[in-house]
Amino acid sequence: MKKMRTTILAAVVVLGLTGAGFAAARAGESPTPIASSLQWNLLRTAEGILMDDPFKEAIPSREVQDSYEFNGDTEDARTFVRATAGGLEVGVNPDPLRQSHSGHFAVTHDAYPETSIFHVRMSKQPGQVKSADEVGQAVFAVQTASTKITGLINFIVLSADSTEGMTSWRVGYMYGHVRDAEYIGYWGTEPSVNEPDTQDITLRTNGHNTLTVWFGEKEVFHSDDLDMDIGAPYQPYLEVQAVRTPFYSSFQDFWIVENDTIRLSGAPAGAHVALVADGVTLSEETATPGGEANLTLPPYAAKGSGTLEITEPGREPVRLGSFDYAGGDQLQLAVK
Repeated sequence: MKKMRTTILAAVVVLGLTGAGFAAARAGESPTPIASSLQWNLLRTAEGILMDDPFKEAIPSREVQDSYEFNGDTEDARTFVRATAGGLEVGVNPDPLRQSHSGHFAVTHDAYPETSIFHVRMSKQPGQVKSADEVGQAVFAVQTASTKITGLINFIVLSADSTEGMTSWRVGYMYGHVRDAEYIGYWGTEPSVNEPDTQDITLRTNGHNTLTVWFGEKEVFHSDDLDMDIGAPYQPYLEVQAVRTPFYSSFQDFWIVENDTIRLSGAPAGAHVALVADGVTLSEETATPGGEANLTLPPYAAKGSGTLEITEPGREPVRLGSFDYAGGDQLQLAVK
């Protein structure tokens, strides 16, 4: 396995974490119902979505820079970041005489808590890099945001690597200092011409010993016994790396949620509560005597659109929705 020289630079630590997406009520205002039945209104009193960038339409770079910094170790004339209808494309055109990796990235201005769940649809450039002397990599990384304070540049890295006419996908950990980072591989596929160009990636880590990665709904890596030093809060990087060949990465459906749980209050005591999406029950729970239910979601489905089903003993189910949800949402059933 080849070592990947890090090109990620330190980003500013953000102490006040901010979010975007589903609007909850402002202080002093009553929240607007997100779903209703004849009996109840469903209110969102706090939101769990922290970042939501579909990247499904062209956006001027200056608008992308409202949320992201563009940086790397490659001169600007040999790089680009552009938001297209097909995703956020990050590209480099390295000097063909340079033997080491050339990289460029978009990193969020904001940083996110240890409980966060990260998701992105990442694509490498279509086709294969044919030469063994050339490499193209699409990269998604989750890095400590405290680099400027500690000097450490520790991060989880997922990559799609193309070289010698084949592609492989890897999960690993990089640790060290800004210009001196080492790579530890945790998981990878065998290089093949049949590996996909695109994966839906979901990632969760506590930055110390636990890391889980899903491709789609499939868990491809999990460990509770790692030795990492990734101090929260975290910043995600959408990146490209290349050696001696032009290459670009593409990113869509990029979202971050606060955690994997939706908290519901105001439900009838003992009622069966379920969140259903596309006919699949994602989570179900029995409401406590106080009317609370915590719905724990599969992390890869921690953001989406679904229906809330409330079934009181001896009664027919009541369905509210469909509505957008995110892990970390706090919902309330209010009697009309």
